[in-house]
Amino acid sequence: MLVFLAIALLEPPGVDSLPVRPISQLVHTTWTAKDGAPSETRALAQTSDGYLWLGTAAGLVRFDGVRFVPFAPINGDTLEGGGIRTLLGTRDGSLWITWSNGRVSQLRGGRVRSYGERDGLAVTYQVVESSTGNLVAGTARGLARFTDGKWKDVNREWGYPGTECKALWFDRDDALWAETADRVVYLPLGSHRFLDPGNRLRNGSALARFAQEKDGTIWMAEVFRAAHTLWRTGDRHTVTEVAVGTWTLLIDRKGSLWIGSAGDGLRRVLNPSTIRGKEIAQFGAEAEQFTEKDGLLSNLIDAMMEDREGNIWIANSRGIERFREGAFSPLPTPGSIRPRSVYATNDTAVWTAAFAVPGLQRVSARGIESFQSEFFHFAPTLFQDASGKLWTVGDSLILQFQEKRGGFFPIRLRKSNANNLVDLTVDTAGNVWVFDQGLGLLRLDGDSLVQMAQLYDPAFPYGKLFSDRKGRIWVGQQHRVVIYDHGKQTIIGSGQGLKNGGIFAFFEDRGGNIWGAGDGGVGRFEGGRFRALPERPDLPVRSAYGIAEDNEGAWWIITRTNVVRLPAGEADRAIADSGYDMRYHTFDNLDGLPGMISVGNFSSMLTRTPDGRIWVGTDSGIASVDPGHLPAAMVPPVVIEAVRIDGRERRPSDAAAVPPRSRDIEIDYTATSLALPERTRFRYRLEGVDPAWRDVGTRRRAYYNGLAPGTYRFRVIASNADGVWNETGAAWSFRVLPAWYQTLWFKAGVVLLIGGLGAAGAALVQRSRHQRAQATLKGQYEATIAERARIAQDLHDTLLQGFAGVTLQLKAAELALPDQPQVAAETINRVRQLARESLREARERVWEMRDPALAGDDLPAALEAMARDRTAGTGIAIALRVIGSRRRVARPLEEVALRIGREAVVNVIKHAGANHLDIEVTFGESRLGLEVRDDGRGFTPEESEDARRRGHFGLSGIRERAIQAGGRAEVRASPGGGTIVGIELPLEESRLQQGTGV
Repeated sequence: MLVFLAIALLEPPGVDSLPVRPISQLVHTTWTAKDGAPSETRALAQTSDGYLWLGTAAGLVRFDGVRFVPFAPINGDTLEGGGIRTLLGTRDGSLWITWSNGRVSQLRGGRVRSYGERDGLAVTYQVVESSTGNLVAGTARGLARFTDGKWKDVNREWGYPGTECKALWFDRDDALWAETADRVVYLPLGSHRFLDPGNRLRNGSALARFAQEKDGTIWMAEVFRAAHTLWRTGDRHTVTEVAVGTWTLLIDRKGSLWIGSAGDGLRRVLNPSTIRGKEIAQFGAEAEQFTEKDGLLSNLIDAMMEDREGNIWIANSRGIERFREGAFSPLPTPGSIRPRSVYATNDTAVWTAAFAVPGLQRVSARGIESFQSEFFHFAPTLFQDASGKLWTVGDSLILQFQEKRGGFFPIRLRKSNANNLVDLTVDTAGNVWVFDQGLGLLRLDGDSLVQMAQLYDPAFPYGKLFSDRKGRIWVGQQHRVVIYDHGKQTIIGSGQGLKNGGIFAFFEDRGGNIWGAGDGGVGRFEGGRFRALPERPDLPVRSAYGIAEDNEGAWWIITRTNVVRLPAGEADRAIADSGYDMRYHTFDNLDGLPGMISVGNFSSMLTRTPDGRIWVGTDSGIASVDPGHLPAAMVPPVVIEAVRIDGRERRPSDAAAVPPRSRDIEIDYTATSLALPERTRFRYRLEGVDPAWRDVGTRRRAYYNGLAPGTYRFRVIASNADGVWNETGAAWSFRVLPAWYQTLWFKAGVVLLIGGLGAAGAALVQRSRHQRAQATLKGQYEATIAERARIAQDLHDTLLQGFAGVTLQLKAAELALPDQPQVAAETINRVRQLARESLREARERVWEMRDPALAGDDLPAALEAMARDRTAGTGIAIALRVIGSRRRVARPLEEVALRIGREAVVNVIKHAGANHLDIEVTFGESRLGLEVRDDGRGFTPEESEDARRRGHFGLSGIRERAIQAGGRAEVRASPGGGTIVGIELPLEESRLQQGTGV
């Protein structure tokens, strides 16, 4: 059997270049009760929407490749009770169900209609359809035809020779074949009389099945006899038989005959024409066998069908099964589950060996050949040089394959210290290089091994060798890569971009670039360092153990979990642009890879044969893929199955209007592609809610809640395993109805009511504001008049006193000038000083008449600017501190605080003799605080009281302003020396509007 499999894999492609694969090379998937599959499935059918329907002993089940959904009728429809005998999907999208009780139901558009004796239809065994849409039923009274919505007896019209019909079938020419009580007859298209070519039933009638070969040969499943061919009128050739009790059969699109037996499992004849006229024994080698020992759920096959994607479906009492052609063709190999290496040679053969298992196997057109060797005990690494010699190493030996002697044999070497040789390569000049775990890199020179580089690594002694087209030797280790370039040694480590995990395999692309693959991913060597492919969460190449390039320039990369195919140039684009989204396709068990990918050592797990096939080694065998003939996945049709509104399920067509106050909406959707439904991805979008498509992976349900009244459109699209999207997808339009309080008339009434109340409220607010504004303006006006009067008095007193002093001094100077010129000069100087002082005090009074310089600054900033301006040239250091949430407060309050602060600062400048002045502003929830502190000479409590009574130091003005603003002020001596002027002002709006600080 293994020889046959190897020949099937390696022989040149036929006319269609896609040879039929044995059953063991197909991807076999099963669903049982633990997966939700029903038991006792008796019939299978596919409807035009792509669903697979299962007729069971308990009823009808729908399957989209992922979910099993028992069918439940709606709108008051009912289904017949009991089990199902047969199913038929017709061209108009209907599903016809034949029940065990003999009644027939039509399921179309979610509605069910049933037929029975009352409708003129006798107990029915099967319903079939011609290529033109004619429906015919086989019944206990013969034949009936469905016309204009009714069943009509056609036995006499068509000259049916039997009294009942338990099985019937239309062939490709629309001839109707029917099973009577003891024979099989047929009605040619256009004829009005059945023909009897002599096809007698051997052991009584049963529910037969029929199939037709490409050349027109008709096959029948006769359970008490065999699977055999049928005659037409005039035929007398020998009947072909496969002698196994046959319950069902089919001929697939490639022409293979599948036989489902009544206890012996599956049989298949790849090409039925090769057994024409023969009788094949029950276990004859001409028919493949696939039974429970091969993984079949049950040897008793109840139903079988081929879907529109070419998948073969099997139904039995334990569940359902699918056989499909994957991208990879697995090849079982002898031995237990172990990591397995693969290596291709120039003659298109593939060598393979299992980890820790002596011997190798060679797969070629001659089959699978085993070669045992006493010289190595682990899977060896192989290398074929330019002359075709095949090399390997083992312990302290270097070995060559000798075809005539049938194995690997050591070459003669002088004794050396090398005793742990683990890898070998041959450079472009024909030099043999080996790696020893203890000695590092060695070169074969005649019959001696010469050490070229000591590369011992006690933590991980393995080394992977590679020779590039320039003759350089590359050594991959756990923490470094060593390049040995004709005597020059270069070490590449983490500082040169090498990721943790080291290099398991090297690859030289068509441009001569060297790439490394290992636990750190894939990276290209350039500029003396490795540049890794960007790490992306959705790209499964973080750990890589081999790279091969196919004839189209695409890369095949083996990882811990799968095999990844990168189209030509994708890796270079990703290196050049870290933000580039690489295109790729992954392959795993669903694509035919057997077992799991397991890393055993540095042996090659990926290789390419000269014919272009890519080979992979797993722990359960090897597999190959033809990159030029990858199976094309169908673009998946998309269906919106159901919607749930607050938990109540409805069909989308019945849910165009969503009731008011509905909160939760769930939408079930699917794609009816049955080949690889596990890889179907979805995107959906609710127009009016979602600004962009939501990529939800394989999830098949959408959730929305709290949708406002309005019109919406839900769209969903799906992609196949190749990433090709069905952009049309499916859509559901619906309207969320408003509650009474969400209607337009209710909203208009509310708007009018709110408008009326708002207008009245606005009038009251405006009136109140006007009154407050008048009071504020009046208060500000009176305060301004009072302030101006006070300042005018200050100016009068200042100038009067100043100029009175000037007059007296000038008179004294005049008297002293004749006799005492020196005294006169001193007097004039005092006059000049007195005049300057009077002018300065006058300017201060004028300055105080202006609005405080708040401008665009807040209070703390204005205070600081004022203080710095007033102390310029005095040497006094200014410090500002803000406590609380710094913010703007009412403008009148800010002006009062600024005036008080200015008064305090001026007082410090005039009287304190200070070196430092600190301003602290506190923003409370309801109070504004201000403190001006200096380190001057200070004063005693007695001096403070006396100054207050006499109005010195500006204290009276500070207190008056604070009290007028509804606050308080105090002046006290600082414990460390100096003076503290502190005020508190209220933040209440009413007090602010009555402030009189301007």
